[in-house]
Amino acid sequence: MSVFEPKVVLNLLKNLAAVSPIDKSAFEKSWTVNVEKRVSIWKESRNHKTHPRPEFQLRWEAEVVEYVQCLWEKSRPRSKKIEPTHKLGLNIPLLGPRFVPPSYIHIQKRLGLGHQDIEPVTQYIKPFNVIHPFYYPQLATCPRCGSDEETTWEGWTSTGPRELHGLICEETALGAQLQCNTCKESTKMKKAANKNIPGDVEDVQAHQPANLEGYCFATTSAAYWSSWEHWRIPREFRALDVWSIHSPNEQAASQSFSIAVP
Repeated sequence: MSVFEPKVVLNLLKNLAAVSPIDKSAFEKSWTVNVEKRVSIWKESRNHKTHPRPEFQLRWEAEVVEYVQCLWEKSRPRSKKIEPTHKLGLNIPLLGPRFVPPSYIHIQKRLGLGHQDIEPVTQYIKPFNVIHPFYYPQLATCPRCGSDEETTWEGWTSTGPRELHGLICEETALGAQLQCNTCKESTKMKKAANKNIPGDVEDVQAHQPANLEGYCFATTSAAYWSSWEHWRIPREFRALDVWSIHSPNEQAASQSFSIAVP
């Protein structure tokens, strides 16, 4: 669990060795633009909902995502054939994967801030869980065919964070999209077979679960976790004793998926 203060984290990354002095201004501008763009996309994906999520929650989550994206770009492996050579420096804060908003004490103790700067909405921000390969590299396994060699990460889920029902409080979670190239090819072959175009898909599909379709899965979807045994779930998820992931487009709890971790 990490307290995430957007302005503090941004200043640390900007002023320390995360970027060169020449690029500090450009770094902050890019950060701000990306946050605004992400909030806009998330709001657009929810404009049909009766009770849209508050903007202060989305904005804080977008700041967290930009931070994780920054760390991922600096440390992610460029090839699966070799170990990643990029490591984070000791002066770069390593936070997550569960983020909590700053409390009153964080605002009171910051230079230039006082009681008059405390906004009540701060207490309504929900904790945020990031299900991303930066924290969980072992998730790069296709839930449909089990391959971990022909998978690639294709960015964040575009619809934004999903709601979690925790034992203590309501939380949110955002995942990444995992694409399996093996299943992508088998999907193409299946479509070709349905059009009576020669193609043998039996060998490729023999080991795939009958209830799973497609080749791109979000790490916060029921489809992704449906093939996982309980003992394989990352131990770090114990921070969420019981959590349910709901689709932003659901009409009830029909799309929910729960994990109970002792």
